[in-house]
Amino acid sequence: MKNGKLNSSPQAEQAIQRVLQAERDAEHAIQACENEARQIIQDAQNRAQLINTRVDQRITNMEMRHSHKLDKTVKSIEKEGADELRHDAGNHHDSDNLQTVIEQLAIELCLADAATED
Repeated sequence: MKNGKLNSSPQAEQAIQRVLQAERDAEHAIQACENEARQIIQDAQNRAQLINTRVDQRITNMEMRHSHKLDKTVKSIEKEGADELRHDAGNHHDSDNLQTVIEQLAIELCLADAATED
């Protein structure tokens, strides 16, 4: 050993330098892979958010269409009911005939009740 230094051949030094360079290259490659992985994850999250937004829009549109359809159906039912009420109100019933029907029904119920008591 001269002056505290190891005697090394130029080939050994070159080999050491190549190993050190390979380590640096590997570190850079790892960093590049990590960066690419982060970018892939970010892109996937962005796509997922876009899909989520589109799904929300479609759900809202579907709810609006069904709500509109339901409103039309309810209005149609209400109109039919109102028409029937007007029709029924327009028909005047003879109160004498109605009284006769009620009396006959009362008689039949009383007779049926009396028959079941026996």
